Amino acid sequence: MRKLILFTFGSFLIFQSAKAQSLTVLTEDTLLQDPSTNVLLEARADIQNNTNVPIRTLVSREEIVIAPEHVNYFCWGVSCYAPTTIVSPDTITVNPNQLNGTFKGIIDPGGLEGNSTIRYCFINALNSADKACFVVKYQFGPASVVAPKEPGQTVKVPATYDAGSQTIKVNVNGGKIEILNMLGQKVDLNFRYDGTGMEADASTLKTGYYFLFGTNEKGPWSARVIVTK
Repeated sequence: MRKLILFTFGSFLIFQSAKAQSLTVLTEDTLLQDPSTNVLLEARADIQNNTNVPIRTLVSREEIVIAPEHVNYFCWGVSCYAPTTIVSPDTITVNPNQLNGTFKGIIDPGGLEGNSTIRYCFINALNSADKACFVVKYQFGPASVVAPKEPGQTVKVPATYDAGSQTIKVNVNGGKIEILNMLGQKVDLNFRYDGTGMEADASTLKTGYYFLFGTNEKGPWSARVIVTK
């Protein structure tokens, strides 16, 4: 995954990272751009607890604008959630004066040029009105600015579903693979290396989108496949 040139864009989106009652997003409204439509763009944020008590924190997302074929999802802590998740089902406890930088807001453009704008909010689980938000605009297409890939970021890898053999194949050489369905539920599949990639029997899966996550020698990666019956 590539996170490219970052710009603040307060001139056309209201800056929403102001201090809330107890939480602050230490990240300005952001513009992410890439000329390619075959990469993922990933927004990150630091969240601070301004109080002297721990805060159980949720994440929500709002699709202000979503381009056709663009798919938005987010990760919070060690978990990543499917695009149908609007509010994280899990909380992370942010301790007093602690920074948490585990959030990632991701767009998969599905090979299509276009713009999508997402608002992410960090919410006190005990008081939904106590929250801090920021907005990310994602742009894909040739007009976008080119910049080098930052090390350590999640990359998009090729994954395919073969309806004839009912198998999923991912172009990685090994490592643990986690797969989620559209409801954000984990699905157990047994991936094995076949000499060219990791392959698993997907005959038990229902029709729909599935999201794969893993780590190899190059770092964390993600992929998306569509299962058809």
